[in-house]
Amino acid sequence: MQKSLLCLAASFGMLANVCAQTPTTDLRALFDAAWQRSVAVQATEGRRLEAAASRVQADALIAGPPSIDLRHRGDQLTDRRGVRESEVALGVPIWMPGQRSARGALAEAHAAEAESAVRLGQLAVAAEVRQRVWQLAAAESERDVVRRRVIVAQSLRDDVRRRLTAGDLARTDLLFAEQELLASQALLTESEARLVETRARLVQTTGSAELPARFEETPASVGSATSHPRLDAAQSAVERGERQVGYLQKSRRDPPEVGLTYRRDTAGGGLPSDQTIGVFIRIPFAADARNLPRETAAQTELMTARAERDRAERIVQSEIDAARQSLALAEQQLELVSQRSSTLSERSDLLRKTFNAGEIGLPEVLRAQNQALEAETELAQMRARRGLAIANLNQALGVLP
Repeated sequence: MQKSLLCLAASFGMLANVCAQTPTTDLRALFDAAWQRSVAVQATEGRRLEAAASRVQADALIAGPPSIDLRHRGDQLTDRRGVRESEVALGVPIWMPGQRSARGALAEAHAAEAESAVRLGQLAVAAEVRQRVWQLAAAESERDVVRRRVIVAQSLRDDVRRRLTAGDLARTDLLFAEQELLASQALLTESEARLVETRARLVQTTGSAELPARFEETPASVGSATSHPRLDAAQSAVERGERQVGYLQKSRRDPPEVGLTYRRDTAGGGLPSDQTIGVFIRIPFAADARNLPRETAAQTELMTARAERDRAERIVQSEIDAARQSLALAEQQLELVSQRSSTLSERSDLLRKTFNAGEIGLPEVLRAQNQALEAETELAQMRARRGLAIANLNQALGVLP
């Protein structure tokens, strides 16, 4: 017991600074804090930068970087007649018909895919936040019930002690009541330990160790929910694959290159030099050795993206159906457990009065009291389970906190 208390004290000390912070007002604020702390923020920002770079390439006036060609020829090592030929060529690749617009469409697809990835990452963070919040809510509810159990056990022990002094009960009854009190205190220690652990998980995710003032959600309907981030991401991947295929079809050969040349020829023997300026165009040819691997890889990626989209649609629909069924079952269980808890609580109160009147023994009272408190614990757990079921339904629908 002492060792457990020391561990709890150390854990509380580690979380003291975090617990002293002002708790967030609602679940959305807690989610925003978790999103800013997540690794997905950096990944999504990198995707946005990649999309911006793709747009820069599509907006360029030329199809690639310009090139310069320097050439010189002379007879210094052969005849030595003073023959010199020098040439400078500056070439610029140009877009082929339809290639620039296809590149622009591909850049837009990259940007849309990056934004879809942002929402998909946010949904993943939301799932973790919802899980951590309801774990902590369940742990706090359980701790509160166990605290009440300790208070009730202590009250019963005091009553037994007074009646022992008055001669109404035996010493064994007092020992029995004290044993029940010690057992309740041990349960409270275990509950506090679980609470510290769940708070630490929430701190790791959000930076806060306290539940927000408002964290319960209302079930979203399909009509009010926005498009699902997972489906948007899958559709964006398909569109990007389609535009990649279209761009490659418009780029079956390297961009043609046009440019200017300047040439200076010196014949030697004292003859004057000739200087000329010209233009050139370089047109590469298409070849299957170059194009077939690229186009086949793009087609394969597109088919994979379409299959992933169909799979995502099936998964999302199955998750929504399962979440709805889980919520319906949780509500039914909550109603049944609530009725059972109310009945056992009333029975426990009546038996406590009967015990105080001296009509029944202590074991029967303790049995009824523990049954009522266990039912109350189950009720607290079911309330948390119902809240998590609502959160899971919103998660399945793709609704952020």
